[in-house]
Amino acid sequence: MTQRESNRRAQPLPYETGWILLACLLLLLFLIGAAVYVSALLNPNIRTLPTLNPVSVFGALTDGTAPAVPAQVTLMIVLIVLILAAAAAAAVAALRGGRGRGRSRVDYKSRYMASERDLHRFFRDAALKDAQRLHSEQAGVGVTLAKHQASNRRMYASWEWVQIWLMGPRAGKTSCVCIPQVLETSGPVLATSNKRDIVDFTRGPRSELGVAWVHDVQGIIGEPPSWWWNPLSFVKDYETAEKLADVFQSSAESANAKQDAYFSAAAKETLSRLFLAAALDNRPITDVFHWANNPDDRADDPARILVEHGEQQHGKALGQTQNLTEKQRDGVYGSMRPWLTPLGNHKTLAWITDPSMSRPHFDPRKFVQSTDTLYLVSREGGGSARAITAALTMATLTAAQEIASRSPGGRLKTPLTAVLDEAANVCRWRELPDIYSFFGSMGIIISTFFQSWQQGVEAFGETGMGKLWSAANVRVVGSGLSEDKYLPFVSQSIGDYDAIKRSRSNARGGSSTSDSIQRERIFDVADLTALPQARAIMMATQTPPALLTLEHYSERPYADKVAASRDFYESRAVAA
Repeated sequence: MTQRESNRRAQPLPYETGWILLACLLLLLFLIGAAVYVSALLNPNIRTLPTLNPVSVFGALTDGTAPAVPAQVTLMIVLIVLILAAAAAAAVAALRGGRGRGRSRVDYKSRYMASERDLHRFFRDAALKDAQRLHSEQAGVGVTLAKHQASNRRMYASWEWVQIWLMGPRAGKTSCVCIPQVLETSGPVLATSNKRDIVDFTRGPRSELGVAWVHDVQGIIGEPPSWWWNPLSFVKDYETAEKLADVFQSSAESANAKQDAYFSAAAKETLSRLFLAAALDNRPITDVFHWANNPDDRADDPARILVEHGEQQHGKALGQTQNLTEKQRDGVYGSMRPWLTPLGNHKTLAWITDPSMSRPHFDPRKFVQSTDTLYLVSREGGGSARAITAALTMATLTAAQEIASRSPGGRLKTPLTAVLDEAANVCRWRELPDIYSFFGSMGIIISTFFQSWQQGVEAFGETGMGKLWSAANVRVVGSGLSEDKYLPFVSQSIGDYDAIKRSRSNARGGSSTSDSIQRERIFDVADLTALPQARAIMMATQTPPALLTLEHYSERPYADKVAASRDFYESRAVAA
């Protein structure tokens, strides 16, 4: 027998409400009668009757054969009061639409969405079996998501699924999703943010597993540069140099920015060759900034360096760019210079150079095979260092890909969890949407967070954002969103349900009532715009949309450790 979907009805049920009320009334009368019967059994006169069937008992009570006794009356009153109190409570709950403590005005909609049976693979037992299948159980049961609203059961994503979350400000993104995902894995974690909360709250517990590397180029949380990372360590050839150049360009420009077809392309090629020259000659990345701003300085010629290291074609091409007419060359170098602005900031240089060679250098390959945590903190605006944070994200995830491809099964031995909060501000890696779907199969588990669809479009373009959405195995929409182009699509994706509509007509001969079924949206745009805090809607691969309850970290077993970590690092920041 085929199971009917929860949002579909077989046919209208005429007079449904009336029949329900009648059934409730009959049940109430039956319970009161049962109370009278049970209490009557305490009457000694009743016990002398030849039979104690209900007909005989009620007959004796009504014809005076068995006058009531105090114990009988007392018990009868108590039982009837309890029955009426229970009925009143049930009526109040029904009038409130089932809302109570911890419930919201949209929770009733879960009856039309994914059921407990639909979501069986997200619950603990199935998630643990899946982790064992992937040989990833050492990292944890799975990637924590939320609770299924209808069943109140905690849900986990597989260790081969990537995610995308769209949640507005104050929607519980950090406290209910990011912090649990960072803490509920024993593997390496890469976490990005534009403020201190995710770092302060999780740094203490994560330090119990390994080193906590905090990258705070802009001084947002006051972390001193106790270590450094050279972006040129990522560059091995022209291809990797071009990827690094693309990160610097995309971090400085919106994905929809108008670009000159000639100068923009030529600037990217030139910057790629400058990065390659500096990397091959083991030079600091500051030399690239010098070459870009002083193309006439031929005493230290990057074109010659490329030729000396066997890159004759790129050296020749760079030399031709240097010898363009003054107007053409200024167009090329003028397009490139704004991309390199972070390299001229002394705050940035402290994190990407180490003249004294006295601090440890971050190695992405070692990190991927550790249980360490890497926090990347940056924000847009003046002094933005998102080119550096995006480059370090790219280098780490690329190292994870390389190691996974050489590991048994093509997967990391222990999955890497990447929680990319504020991805549009911190991690503008334009290539990310194209390779997003490959990460999960390699044990590189990414959760990417945006405050709106448009924010993602600005960072990755309309096509790139669409690719991210389509490639994600788990897609979640939270509260605080208000976008007239995106929310209708979400509403349509959630689907419709069968609503019973009743019409009544009056005529001379009397009146008639008829019922019909109409399809209505489970969540229309107004519902999504006003979605309560701590509620979210999940649209996962091969699964009906599900209503989720976001669970605050304070309800987890590690709440005390999180609070202690927060208090310690916040007090340290205040003291500084």
